[in-house]
Amino acid sequence: MTPSSSQPHPEAFCINLRFLCGFYKSVAEVCRRLEINRQQFNKYLGGQTVPSSFNLRKICTFFGVDEEEIFSAPDRFAALFERKQESPAQESVVPEGFFPDSTDDLSKYLGYYFGYTVSPSFPGEVIKSLTRLSRNGKRVESKTYERMTVGGDSREIIDIHKYRGFCFASTDLIYMVEREYMSARGFIWTALYPSHRSRFRFLNGLVAGVAGDSFRRPYGAQIVFEYLGETVDLRQTMTACGLFPIDSPEISEEVKARLLVPPAKGDFNLTPPLF
Repeated sequence: MTPSSSQPHPEAFCINLRFLCGFYKSVAEVCRRLEINRQQFNKYLGGQTVPSSFNLRKICTFFGVDEEEIFSAPDRFAALFERKQESPAQESVVPEGFFPDSTDDLSKYLGYYFGYTVSPSFPGEVIKSLTRLSRNGKRVESKTYERMTVGGDSREIIDIHKYRGFCFASTDLIYMVEREYMSARGFIWTALYPSHRSRFRFLNGLVAGVAGDSFRRPYGAQIVFEYLGETVDLRQTMTACGLFPIDSPEISEEVKARLLVPPAKGDFNLTPPLF
């Protein structure tokens, strides 16, 4: 089966890299400015190897793209890159100081997470996504990758969603606001309980957003964040994302205990559990 253009193609990295190099006078200039050996860079361009995590971050920062984006299908990557170049800078309409400066409060939460939430569009399935929280100046920014899959053991990818936003802490909660930027489908709002331990594994909370079905229904659900660390094998971790049955081994018992918490009888409010 031929992959659709919405699927990520790790092997397309070299095509996207050649596309980006086309905006410069020569590959030699790119290598010189990146301070990467030309022979090694040629291996990236030829698809013989992919960069180390350090060089990948250096390349993405130089070209102004995300690590997740540069592995996207070439047609979608080119369209996204061109939209980025054309988008004019807009003055923020949010009053200064409206969101608190809480980068210090969030410093221990920086890194990668698997996110788990029950799908509003596929009954009995759990969405397993990947979120990264990183510092950018005085802000903590978020990027989330969501891969929708169906079909037993050999799961077919039916859609890719990518979100970008920001994160802040206030009144003993962690808030995250994100927008789906590949197709502008809508916003996702997340509130999480912080952990008062120096080392933690899970964060529990609630998420509100818009279902991906044709009715575009608003929904709210429990969400669990599983901390993975400040660095991960990005391609391998993205591959682990998908849509899984609740009883799948991809959903651990610890996650289920936090995620599948029905309201008490007579209560119609969703409240994340405290652990």
